Amino acid sequence: MYELFVLGQLMDQDMAGYQLRKALAAMVGAEQTISYGVLYPLLERLSQAGEITLTTVNDGQRSKKIAAITDAGRQHFAALVVAPVTVNKQTQLLFQIKCSFLHLLAETEQRLILTDFQQFCHYQLTNLQNSRDYLTDQPRMVPTDVADALQVNQLQQVRAQAQADWVAARLAGLNKGE
Repeated sequence: MYELFVLGQLMDQDMAGYQLRKALAAMVGAEQTISYGVLYPLLERLSQAGEITLTTVNDGQRSKKIAAITDAGRQHFAALVVAPVTVNKQTQLLFQIKCSFLHLLAETEQRLILTDFQQFCHYQLTNLQNSRDYLTDQPRMVPTDVADALQVNQLQQVRAQAQADWVAARLAGLNKGE
């Protein structure tokens, strides 16, 4: 997932690790950002794989490494961005990252990603409705816990529906040629 982010960011411009970390925080929120202890080893692995180059630049105060994508990195990005997404605890974050790079993709690839995201949204909504039905019909919980769980479920449904609406609007925009 972070490979996709780094390669995608470098498709637009060369960046230092600090800039990459700031870009991820801006994209997905500070609570989802990557630590330097994960980012810098990832940059080294991508460099060793020939997918990026790391150039040391001295700006007068201290030196920093600037990452630039290679042709091999562009090919790896192209494969990662259209790869199917496995449903797990990182699915939401991965779709956010993929959607941040739609501007780099052809319309057919954009449509593929948005359609996959739409299916995930419907999957989420179905699961949330099933949970709500269970809580409403036959809970084996304390009534106050059920009430709280139903409120949280409602929040989750509102967020999932907003996400589904956003994806539908993006797909409609593609259909109109926007």
